Amino acid sequence: MKIGVNCGHTVSGTTGSGALGYLNESNETRNIGYKVMEMLRGSGHTVVDCTNDKAVSVNDNLQKIVKIANAQKLDLLISIHLNAGGGRGCECYTYGGKKLDEAVNICSQLESLGFNPRGVKDGSQLYVLKKTTAKAILIEVCFVDNEEDAKLYNKIGASKIAEVICNAIVDDDVTIIKNKIGLADETIKYLQNYKYGSELIRKIANAVK
Repeated sequence: MKIGVNCGHTVSGTTGSGALGYLNESNETRNIGYKVMEMLRGSGHTVVDCTNDKAVSVNDNLQKIVKIANAQKLDLLISIHLNAGGGRGCECYTYGGKKLDEAVNICSQLESLGFNPRGVKDGSQLYVLKKTTAKAILIEVCFVDNEEDAKLYNKIGASKIAEVICNAIVDDDVTIIKNKIGLADETIKYLQNYKYGSELIRKIANAVK
């Protein structure tokens, strides 16, 4: 797949930067996001960095993100954020609240790390989801202003969070193959362990979509 990854907001301390609390959103979205990019490339995917570090306003930041994403023929855009506002846990937003396999998988993977599951929600009002032509998911990993979330985040670390997000996206190809053509788990496991397995799985998934 050709996947765009956006590390949410501009860099910390600049116009359009993220929320602050026990965690710094702008810093952590980059700690997670750049690791996600590295891992996805390692899985054989083409990755486009859709991060915008500097902007004159919040709207300018959002417009620049969408411009980068729409200039590419992406299969998927992932925008990584940390939440704020007094809640606790992880959630994903999609246009129309569509239960995309990748979004459901991401929520499940983050829940497996101990984050409170808040599910897949309607993000139709969010600029990036509304304006991006590709399928898009906005991830809210946890709440920067919740002490429990922050402690859990720091205990797990950005690299592990990036790993499960990456796994959720890569595993979606496996889900498609299972649902569409009913390959046995043993066959899928063999493909995953094969030298060119990731590429083969991706090609099969794309062929049967």
